[in-house]
Amino acid sequence: MAVNRLNFSFSDCVHVYYRDSSCSFCIDVCPVEDVITQDDYRISVNTENCVSCGACVGVCPSEAFSLSGFDIETLFKTLKEESLLSCKKNLPCLSVLSVEDIVSAVLNAGSDVIFDTGYCRDCFIGTLLDEINKKVNEANYILEKIGVENRAITQDICFETEREEKNNRRSFLKNFGKAAAGLTFWALMPGISSFEEEKEEEVKNIVDEKINIKRRKRFVDALSSLNVDFSQIELGVDRISFTSDKWIDNSRCTNCSVCYNVCPTGALKAGEERLKILFQPKLCIKCRVCHEVCPEDCLHLKETLNMGTFLKETEVLAQHVMIPCEECLVPFSYKGDSTLCPRCRQLDEEIRDLLQIGE
Repeated sequence: MAVNRLNFSFSDCVHVYYRDSSCSFCIDVCPVEDVITQDDYRISVNTENCVSCGACVGVCPSEAFSLSGFDIETLFKTLKEESLLSCKKNLPCLSVLSVEDIVSAVLNAGSDVIFDTGYCRDCFIGTLLDEINKKVNEANYILEKIGVENRAITQDICFETEREEKNNRRSFLKNFGKAAAGLTFWALMPGISSFEEEKEEEVKNIVDEKINIKRRKRFVDALSSLNVDFSQIELGVDRISFTSDKWIDNSRCTNCSVCYNVCPTGALKAGEERLKILFQPKLCIKCRVCHEVCPEDCLHLKETLNMGTFLKETEVLAQHVMIPCEECLVPFSYKGDSTLCPRCRQLDEEIRDLLQIGE
């Protein structure tokens, strides 16, 4: 049996907050067929065939995946001494890092960080090189925009451990089970229990219980440590994968509250007696759940994200004046025109149509 190092917390999955979410990053990136699957809305993991590469950890927007025995905080502390990342040295796979992690790693190191891609093309678990390059390019775009000279750099180094230098690589790999083959990082780790008692997931109150994204805090802390005027820095929203800025068409928004109730991180929330919709880009994970649930399709992405806004501001996306409907007395968002709520207006229109048909 393969050692189960991958942990998955379904209660932190985006699909808990909106079951029909289009999010499928973990399924799309997994290099082994049928390890991560989706049945109806629920994501499942076949730990028997999982190779513990951690690619799903690097792409999951809500950090529902993690790896036992791998700690990014510890990794960052070592980068100032030697800024080399390799699957044969300190990572299970380079794909375990998110774009935010890569930017944070470079800022923490205070120098270029080298990504050893020498083993990627021949890796037995399949090619994740395109995914790694895509993340590195995005991270470097951010570093360039914020005026940092250091970069994440991919190089075919083929780092070898002392243990590998003494043994033929092929015979070395035969000593490990399916989950560890080709992943020297796990071979050098202390033993990790292969059995964890499954705990029954508790029902989550998605309105009140939001997800605290740890990598986001590291990213924000790393940016905040720089002596930079971020108010002058704009990122293209289509160039970044992990956050966004938004606007709401206030003429269409009905203040139904669905968007902020289902937001996984609390980036969207109500303000001032629920008459405002507020947004913190710093908490947004660009999961698009709010866009997908909006019944009026009035939530939109801005073209650019101001980094000063991202780090420090809470934006007011919509403001509402609530009045009781003339007909049903149910409060609704008044737009300065009709004093009938949308439901009663629709009913009136349907009655008029029926009368016209009768004539």
